[in-house]
Order: sequence, then structure tokens, then C-alpha cells
Amino acid sequence: MKKLIRYSLLLIFIGIIALSVLSLFFFTPLQGSIQDLDHIIKYYISLHMLPFYIRAFIFIMTIIAIVAVYKNSLVLKKEIKYRKQIEKEARETGKSLEKSLALSKATLEATADGILVVDENRNISGHNQKFAKMWRIPPSCLAPGNDEAAVKHVLKQLKDPEGFVNSLHKLYNSEPTVEHFDELMFKDGRVFERYSKPQMRGDEVIGRVFSFRDVTQRKKMEEQLTYQATHDALTLLPNRVILIDRISQAIKIWKRSKKIGAVLFFDLDRFKLVNDSLGHDIGDILLQSVARRLELCVREHDTVSRLGGDEFVILLTGLGEERHAIPIVLKCLKALEEPFVIDKHTLSITSSVGVSFFPKNGKTPIELLKNADSAMYHAKAEGRNNYKIYANKMGIQTKKQLELINELHEAVKNNALTVYYQPVVDLKSASIVGAEALLRWNHPEWGFISPQEFIPIAEDTGLILKMGEWVLQTACLQNKLWQETGFPSLTMAINLSAQQFRQRNIPELITKVLQETNLDPQYLDLELTESVIMEDTQAFLKCMQELKKIGVHLVIDDFGTGYSSLSYLKRFPVDTLKIDIAFVAGLPGNSDDAAIVRAIIAMAQQLNLDVIAEGIETESQFSFLTENSCDMGQGFLFSKAIPAEEFSKLLKKNKFSSCHTTGRGDKKTTGAKGQIHLIENQP
Repeated sequence: MKKLIRYSLLLIFIGIIALSVLSLFFFTPLQGSIQDLDHIIKYYISLHMLPFYIRAFIFIMTIIAIVAVYKNSLVLKKEIKYRKQIEKEARETGKSLEKSLALSKATLEATADGILVVDENRNISGHNQKFAKMWRIPPSCLAPGNDEAAVKHVLKQLKDPEGFVNSLHKLYNSEPTVEHFDELMFKDGRVFERYSKPQMRGDEVIGRVFSFRDVTQRKKMEEQLTYQATHDALTLLPNRVILIDRISQAIKIWKRSKKIGAVLFFDLDRFKLVNDSLGHDIGDILLQSVARRLELCVREHDTVSRLGGDEFVILLTGLGEERHAIPIVLKCLKALEEPFVIDKHTLSITSSVGVSFFPKNGKTPIELLKNADSAMYHAKAEGRNNYKIYANKMGIQTKKQLELINELHEAVKNNALTVYYQPVVDLKSASIVGAEALLRWNHPEWGFISPQEFIPIAEDTGLILKMGEWVLQTACLQNKLWQETGFPSLTMAINLSAQQFRQRNIPELITKVLQETNLDPQYLDLELTESVIMEDTQAFLKCMQELKKIGVHLVIDDFGTGYSSLSYLKRFPVDTLKIDIAFVAGLPGNSDDAAIVRAIIAMAQQLNLDVIAEGIETESQFSFLTENSCDMGQGFLFSKAIPAEEFSKLLKKNKFSSCHTTGRGDKKTTGAKGQIHLIENQP
């Protein structure tokens, strides 16, 4: 439609121009006919009666006017189009700006942080709802002009309002262009992170934007993780991390005050017995109870910590002299001696304590702990339930013990241990009727190492379980080999350690070994000490009954040195009592030892139990035991423990009796071949 109007106007203009040209150049021929024209046309034609140059001028001006009008219309159209374009862009820009503002506002409200904007005059110029909610500020306080009310409301909630105000003054005055980050602590326990950034217009600061984030839960989790990393989860005592830090701090304080300190290293005596016999739940409760008692024995500024297992360390600081630590040590030992009642169990436990002083015994935490640990092991070696103060020679002994532990691990790994056998002799016939399997260690550099040295280490490190199973397997196999070689059947006595016997699967292990070696159970004697049996009578009674069902024989070793309760002899299914070497050594001269041995033999006869005397070294001891009807014996008078090959040679020279052919417990001796004599003592 617009194009049609535009073309129509153009045709009209062209028509006018054409008519003007015709009238200009062809006016004269038309003069004769003007009388017949209408008066309007006459008027128009009359204009052409003007001189030619005037009419030409009018024509040119008309053309110019028409062109001017046309050009002006084009400019006008262009202006109109430009204005419409501007209006369109303005509308689009407005919509875009409105959309951008809406998006910014939505983003501001959707963020998890509280946002606050202040102008250059420190007045609130903007905020999101999260800010008001986080700071619990009423809407009225955030209205324009109420900035002071908002600040007062904020300051009431903070732990350190003065510090908050000072930090704001610093930001606004001395550091207006600096970004700032810190944490705000609230009285109710909340923690906010605050981040602040200046709002700039060119180089001019026109305000500041604050961002607040609630990190209360994160802080609590961090504190919890830090606590877990620095405290023992079971006893809630400080662990090694805090202990070492506090020892370091105590050493620094000593350098200024010259007040000495002490590190007390506690290790509970025979704590493993509790875990193995009553279970780890009872053991854990016991450790918690020990921790609480130790805390009651020290001063407020001292530190009680748990290193792990049954090891506790106490740090004493500010001591004037070394002797001031001893009363605290004795107080702790006495506190631990009191019985613990846990889940209907009454537990008596003691502790061995090693003491090191700084700066005398070390100037670093690691050195002090190591030396206190060394002193603790010496306390254990000297009877337990006591304390030892570190001395330099202990470090040398501890180093040797560590080497011994490492070498023992290698020996077990490389099968470098050996089983020796000591004969058990029937005292009536002087014939070998059994053997006791004894573990020996011949080190390639150190030579023979006494069992008294490496057996306790094996028990402490847990190697005794693997070693014990190997001895059981080896000894049973050797006994079966002797039988198959043609030697009369012997009983093989094997010592069970406390840890082995506390294993709930010991009957299964015995059954497995007997099946693998094809040894008849009646030729296996299992020796255990009476102190082990009395730890948990119900559990051990059940285990012993299961072993008796298998067909093995049970021997009470070192009888007379433990509880020596007559009631358990009636309850427990034991077959043999072994009189401890301590009583045999005094025979026959020591009247007390003689009386005890006679009583044991008489009691065993009444209970129909066999009796073995160990440690027989003289003929006078042999004569005394024979005269008092002791059944069997072993000792250097007959032979020391020897390798299997030498034992085989010993058996070939032996005059065997058939005292066991009628079964254990039958004291009759039948058909002893040859003259009864003592076996020659072996070197």
C-alpha cells in the first residue's frame, strides 16, 4: 500500500512537469482557442502570457521546489525510520535491562551467601533476603536511614563486637581498596565467613560489597575431625600427636623456667589375658576405666595420653626435682592395683612403668619416649607392678632386645628353630617312657639363645602361636616316626603357652595335627601351668573337657608355684602333676621342700594322678623321689634336652618297661626286660 501511494504521487509530479513543459513551448498556437476555455483554465493560461524568462524562472523554481519537496520527503522518511529504529532498540534494551536486573536479583536471592551492599557513606544500599535471615535482622532495621539500628542489632550477636567495629573502620579508612576475608564468631556458637570487596567506578571507591557464609557445620566437622586425629577414640585421651606437641612445649618452657619434667610410660601387665579370655569388649571397658583412674592421679596441668593398645603415657611438667615425680608414679600404681568390676567380672591388673626426665634423659619427645619405654621393659623384667627410672645402660640393652626381636622374626620365617627332646624316665624301672619337646634356637652368630630370652619375646610379639603350632606338628610327627622305627610307644609332652591355650580353636588344632601325623591321642601330653587355668576357670574347663574327649592327656606344669587350689584338681580333668624344679632343687636337705613334695605325691595318689618331678640332677634327689613313690622324673641326671638324632641313640641303649601298656593311670609295671638301671647322664 505504501509503495502504491508513493508511485501515484510520483506520476502526478511527472504529469505536472509535462504539462508545464507543453504550456511553456506550445502556448502561442493555443492563443486562438483560449476564448473557448473555462475561466479557471483561462486564469491558468493567463499566467503563460507572462514574458518567457519569467515563465522559465517560474518553471525552474517549480522544478526545484518539487525536487526539494521530494528530497525533504526522503530525509523525513529516513528520519522517521531512524527514530522508529531507535524506539525499537530502546524497547529491546529496556527489556534486556529489565531481564538482566531480574536475573541479577534472582541470582542474588538464590545464592547461599548473605549479600550486603553499602555506599560510600557507609549506608546500606542493598541486600538479599539471605543476609537478613542469617543475621536475624528485622526488615525495619534494614529500611533506608536505619543503618545504626542494623549495626546495633549485629553487634549484640557477636562474641567480639569491638573487633568487628575496628575491622570496619580499618576497611573504610586505611584500607578502602583492599579485599578482606575473616571469620566472625557468634555468642550462640555460629561461625560466619566474611568476604569484603570494594565497589569501584574507575579509580573511585563508591561503596563496598560484603558476602557472609554460614560455616558453623563445617567448623564443627573440622573440629570433630581434628579431635579424632588428636585423641584416642576409645578412652578420649590425647593421642601421640598431642603428646609429642605438649612434650615439645614443655621442653621450651624448661629452657625459660628451668623446671624439669618427666615422661611416665605405662604398660599394663598381662592385659592380653583379659582380651583373650574375656573378649575385646571387656578389654576396651577396662582400658577406659584405667584411663579415668590415671586422670584422677595427676595434676590439672599434666597430660594423660594413650599411645595405643595397653600403653599409656603421662607427662609431668613444672617439677622442681626428679624425686617429686615418684609420689605420682606410686599413686598411679596403687590406683591400678584396686580391682576393676566389669560386667560381673572382678579384674585385678597391674602396670609396669618406665620414667625418663628432661633434659637429663633426652631433649626431644621421641628420645624421651624411647628411653621411658626402655625403662618400662626393665620394670617388667624385674617382676612387673613397679617402676624403673631410665639409665644409659638400659638403652644398650633395649637395642639388643630389638635386634633379638628382629632376628627371632627371621628365624621363624626361615625355619631356623629346632625342637629338642628331654627324656621322661619311669623312676621305678629307670626306663624312658616319654619325652618333652623343647624349642631351641641356635643363632648363626650368637650361638644358642636361652628360651628364657626368646620365649617371652615370642609371647609379647604373638610369634608364639606360629611357633607353638610348628612345635606341635614337629613333635607329633617325630613321635610317630619313632614308633614306626620300632621303638616302643612313648608319650610326647608339649607345652602350651597361655596364648595358645586361650585360643578357642585349640581342640580343633590338636585334632588336625593328630590326623595329619596319624599319632594316637593317648601318646600326646599337653602341659599348661595352673596360673593359666585359673584365669578363667569356666572357659578353660570347657576347653579341657573337649581335649579329653579327643583322648590326649593333660598335665599341670610347675605345680605348687601358682594358685595351688585343691578344688580345681577335683573339677579339672587332669592326668598328671609336674612338681616344679624349685621344690626338687632343695631335696633332700631342705625340710620344707621335702614336706611339700611328699604332700604333692600323697595328694596325687589319692586323686589317682601321675606325678612327674622335673629338674632331677643328683642321685640323692632321685633316691628321695623313688622312696616317696614319685612316678616319673626328668632332669640332667638322665639327660639334658637333645636333638632327635641323639635321642634316637639314647632310646637304643634304654631298657624299656611296658608300664604304659595297660593305660594311663595304671601304676602297675609288667615285664621289664633286663636289669633296671639309670640311664647314663649325657654331657
